[in-house]
Amino acid sequence: MSVYKLVCPACGHRMRIRNSEGQTPVFRSMYAQCMHLPCGATFSGSLTWDYALSPSGMEKPLVVLPVAPAIQRMQARRDLREKTDQLDLLDAAEASA
Repeated sequence: MSVYKLVCPACGHRMRIRNSEGQTPVFRSMYAQCMHLPCGATFSGSLTWDYALSPSGMEKPLVVLPVAPAIQRMQARRDLREKTDQLDLLDAAEASA
């Protein structure tokens, strides 16, 4: 399983989310702090869900987001695959198109 690592924009060290508040089902406000003691910067930001990559299996989901454009769905599939040195033929085909 992959875990997103927050990086401090001030010093490049690891950050942690100190608190977050759900504003809507697809939007959260977040507050983060740099874990590098000499820096210690704090930031506020947000997390949003913009598109569905695949639909929910629920009969009546709480939220229905628009389906992402095909190029974003393909990129998401690439990002989720296990990293290897194997070349992908589809990547080469898209680059030449």
